[in-house]
Amino acid sequence: MQKQQLEGRQRFDVRMLFFFAATPIFLGLLAMHLLQLQWLEHEKLALQADNNRLNIVPVLPVRGEIVDRQGKGLAVNRIAYQVQLIPERVKDLDVTLKKLSGILQWSPDKLANIHKRIKRSRPDRPILLDDKLQWLQVSPIAARLHHMPGIDVEAGSYRQYPYAELTSHLVGYLSLARKSDTDEGFLANEFVGRTGVEKSYEKVLHGSLGYQQEEVDALGRRIAVNKRTPSTMGQQLRLALDAEVQQAAADALGDRTGAVVVMDVHSGEVITLLSQPGYDTNRFITGLESEQWQEWLNNIEKPLLNRATQAAYPPASTFKVITSLAGLHAGAHLARGHTTCPGYLELADRKLRCWKRTGHGRVTMQDALIRSCDVYFYELGDQMGMEEISDAALQWGLGEKTRIDLSPESRGVIPAHRPYMMAAMKNESSKRKKWFRGETMIASIGQGALTVTPLQMARMTAAVANGGKVLKPQLLAGVEPEVLHQASVEPRHLKTVQKAMRGVVEKPYGTAHRALANAAWKVAGKTGTAQVIQMSQDDEKEGYTPEQILRRHQDHAWFMGYAPYEDPKIAIAVFVEHGGHGGSDAAPVAAAVINVLAAQEQEQAADK
Repeated sequence: MQKQQLEGRQRFDVRMLFFFAATPIFLGLLAMHLLQLQWLEHEKLALQADNNRLNIVPVLPVRGEIVDRQGKGLAVNRIAYQVQLIPERVKDLDVTLKKLSGILQWSPDKLANIHKRIKRSRPDRPILLDDKLQWLQVSPIAARLHHMPGIDVEAGSYRQYPYAELTSHLVGYLSLARKSDTDEGFLANEFVGRTGVEKSYEKVLHGSLGYQQEEVDALGRRIAVNKRTPSTMGQQLRLALDAEVQQAAADALGDRTGAVVVMDVHSGEVITLLSQPGYDTNRFITGLESEQWQEWLNNIEKPLLNRATQAAYPPASTFKVITSLAGLHAGAHLARGHTTCPGYLELADRKLRCWKRTGHGRVTMQDALIRSCDVYFYELGDQMGMEEISDAALQWGLGEKTRIDLSPESRGVIPAHRPYMMAAMKNESSKRKKWFRGETMIASIGQGALTVTPLQMARMTAAVANGGKVLKPQLLAGVEPEVLHQASVEPRHLKTVQKAMRGVVEKPYGTAHRALANAAWKVAGKTGTAQVIQMSQDDEKEGYTPEQILRRHQDHAWFMGYAPYEDPKIAIAVFVEHGGHGGSDAAPVAAAVINVLAAQEQEQAADK
């Protein structure tokens, strides 16, 4: 018994010895850890505690508005509510989004798009779920915010385009930031300009972010706003565009496809830039439905194409102005003489026809421009050669981008040098190695390899009106004119062409007389009817209706001109795709636009 007590006592003493030895070590380690927390890691842990309690939230700027030259809103901001989400604060994302979907009545496609946007966005940044909402729509969410951590309802603004389809290709549209945008510093819930002025002037319109410091609880719900640095609103842009003139051009064009461009001949300000058909830019603001996008993409009228700047077409007889200037500059004897037009010109074993089958008889350059005689210009082009014609076209701003602040832009096609001609040949099935005389003759009347954009044609016309200054088209009102280069032309030669362009309208036999003789301003101009390649017999398989097939066999219609003749103010180019004839289909559009401009001038004079 005594032996057992002794052994028990020894075991107890060993335990006590271990306890007394371990306790100082444990207390020492605890003291060292407390020392580390209090001294060595104090700042780090204090910062973490503040981060758990305080959040820095970006404040989005209000985008600058876009107005026309009269102050009418083209892209304006409307007050509404937004629903935002910060993913890292949401416990069950799927359940939360399902609740919101039921309240806001999201479609399955929209819900799927929101999921995709969340996956490609930073979890600590706000993500826009829905906007353009009224209070009755968001009030059920606002009342339940204490049960929905990570969700917030904000008063904000959204973009609206009052002239959506009318100005779609010029003003452009916005859409939510994509991954490529967030990589460049945009937030996932910001809107970014995608096309038109909205894209070209993004930095000016966007403004700068602000920030606010928010105190939140353990669930991430906002308790208070401690500090706020306000955002800076983007600048307002006043465009040179006149919405009233743009509407007049659209009304005159009707339901036809085409483009109208009006420029100030001295400043280069773009008063009208219409491409028709347009599209509703308001559809992009809250996320365009895939069905609508596909409908626009597959529409044979190509509403997304900016025909004023992106599409290039044969200029037809409007190019005879360039051929005339080239002939005068080159000193071609026909430019100062005359020829006889029997209705055709024989070239080897073929005949190049004039548009007038019975011919124009004896014609000078003046007569040829006024009557648009093809045979005269066949001969004039043949005398000069293609390079002389091409050089003149480049002198007057064709074959190059205008440098307007819109992208993309086509440069058109001017076969400027022989290497270009040879390169063009390589794309053809034949193996011929030279440029034929017949091709030069065809080019001299604006057909064949030549193509221009309506914007280029308007700028070229402005240069003819202002003495040869090739201007950069200006989208903003009140900016300094920028002369890109001066065309080499003698004043007497330019006057010869200008008088002939006036005769196109003034003379009873002029091709634009019927449409423009009674216009409010005296007009100088030139019509054009561009032949189109015949469509294949498989058109019906491509989705064209019989009416569309019939229309697509029609020629393109052109008119270019300037007014008033004695004191030029504006240059205009009208293009009607498959419209028929320049004199009967394009020139009346120009007359409607010029009459509106003249009426505006009278009103302004009366107000003074």
